[in-house]
Amino acid sequence: MIKIKIITPENVEIIETGIGLSLLDILRMNRYNIYAPCGGKGTCGKCRVNIAGEGYIMSCTYYPDKNIEVIVPGESEANILISQTKFLEDHQFKNYNIKHISSSPFGVAIDIGTTTVVLYFMDLLSGKIEKIAYLLNPQNIYGADIISRINYCQEHKNGLNELQQTIIHAINTELDTFRIKENISRDDFEKIIIVGNTTMLHLILGVDPVSIAIAPFKPEFTARQTRKGYSTGLNINAKADVVTLPCISAYAGADIVSGLAAIKELHRNYLFIDIGTNGEIALIKGEKIFICSAAAGPAFEGTNISCGMEAVNGAISGFTSQKKYQVIGNSEPRGICGSGIIDIVAYLIMNDLIDETGLLKNTFIIHSARNIQITQQDIREIQLAKSAIYSGIKILMNIAGLSYQDVDALYLAGGFGNYINIKSAIQIGLLPLELRNRIYPIGNSAGIGALEYLKSNDFEKKVNNILENSRYIELSNLDEFTSEFALNMNFVKYNL
Repeated sequence: MIKIKIITPENVEIIETGIGLSLLDILRMNRYNIYAPCGGKGTCGKCRVNIAGEGYIMSCTYYPDKNIEVIVPGESEANILISQTKFLEDHQFKNYNIKHISSSPFGVAIDIGTTTVVLYFMDLLSGKIEKIAYLLNPQNIYGADIISRINYCQEHKNGLNELQQTIIHAINTELDTFRIKENISRDDFEKIIIVGNTTMLHLILGVDPVSIAIAPFKPEFTARQTRKGYSTGLNINAKADVVTLPCISAYAGADIVSGLAAIKELHRNYLFIDIGTNGEIALIKGEKIFICSAAAGPAFEGTNISCGMEAVNGAISGFTSQKKYQVIGNSEPRGICGSGIIDIVAYLIMNDLIDETGLLKNTFIIHSARNIQITQQDIREIQLAKSAIYSGIKILMNIAGLSYQDVDALYLAGGFGNYINIKSAIQIGLLPLELRNRIYPIGNSAGIGALEYLKSNDFEKKVNNILENSRYIELSNLDEFTSEFALNMNFVKYNL
């Protein structure tokens, strides 16, 4: 018998079980309702759980043979996985585009975010998703945002190479971990699809990104790039294709193109927002797509906040009161991640602890023993970030000539969008009150898009359609943005 420690947001339980069952079956036998719309065949990637020391795995393909600790998605995360099925594409796997330079070929779809990196490992014969790996982007030691990393490249002779090798090494570690566990060769990796913002793609390909940060903000490339494995530094087949999906502009990258293409055609007019260190916003009006990027800064990623941290174990991720809050991993709190910060600021507004200008009457203590608190400077950082996003939304709405009544849905993409409390986001002025019943978290749509591109040639048509119909709006060129930004800094107390 082996012991499995199961951690949920609400409870911790230890169960005993025999060897030979999949983790999905074990969890279901013990009343844990794990979402697996493919029926446990390994093709949907939605039955993932977090194994301590191993990371995220597909519970239907994982057969425990030792004592393990499992973090099971809470109800809110499970609902997001269901939403992905409802709102995101899931093409039938077609392997006619596989070259078969290996007898057991594997492909990897990689989403390189400024803060996190996600890798999807797929068997290219069956279409089965074997593993989903998550890691923090190790380039964060060179700066929390893309401008800091670009500046590092500019100011250090070997800066670009350092940043490139850092991310290559991190990806190679995940490739090697998977290869060893699955008993396959590096030559079996024959197709790699990469998405990310324009800067991240420049960095992984070793292309100088400095022009991205200097007017007129012209990147060295925006078109799809294809490299052979031998030229990338990745531990893959030398003849493998490494493809980065196309970008739109310096600040609307392949992650946005991929994320938009992953959305099912359910609505005619809708908003798409990926909130990170940059807030990419797209407004779809029929066939037309208006896109902008609002420099929200890294506040929503936990950076520039006095007690901020990434959304990892120990982070306060949800907040109801000083006596009731949620901590990732159901452990002792070590800090506050973005979703927790939004809840806390909303609480301060609702309880009149900050006024409409953002003035904090007293430093707000959350956990005195661990010195976890919210300061006046933290409030200012959130005001700057939320105003940038909301103002970007307003600008696109004005340019498209739409009112909120005309908008059928607002899709929240990305890891941060996954977990924020929508009521809290509306309360602090990050999202429009008028759309409160039409806001849907859809998870990592960029990563799902990269996976769809790996699965099916049909997805490329959607990507090309996004490119053909998109118009990028540079907010820094608009006087209207400056006035909107100033107007939207304040808070309004709503009765939600």
